[in-house]
Amino acid sequence: MAQRSCDRHKNLQMIPSSLESSGGAVSGHVCPVPGCGRHHAEDGYFDLADGKPVREEKRLKEKITLAADEILRMLRAKAGT
Repeated sequence: MAQRSCDRHKNLQMIPSSLESSGGAVSGHVCPVPGCGRHHAEDGYFDLADGKPVREEKRLKEKITLAADEILRMLRAKAGT
C-alpha cells in the first residue's frame, strides 16, 4: 500500500498499521498526530468510535440532522413565546 498523508494534516505521512474489523484484519495507515485518530484503509479515510470505523459521510449526515433538529426546536420555542 502506498504511503498516505493525513487528510487533516497534509504535511504528515501516516504510519502503516493493522486494524481489526468485522471482516478480519485490515492493512491501513494511522495519523501520527496525538488526538487526531484519523485512519486510512483501501476504502478511504475514517475515524474510530468505540473501536469501530465511522465514515465521514455518516458523521456529516448526523451533524446535519442534529443541526436541523436544533433549528426546528429553536423556531418552535420562539413561536411559542
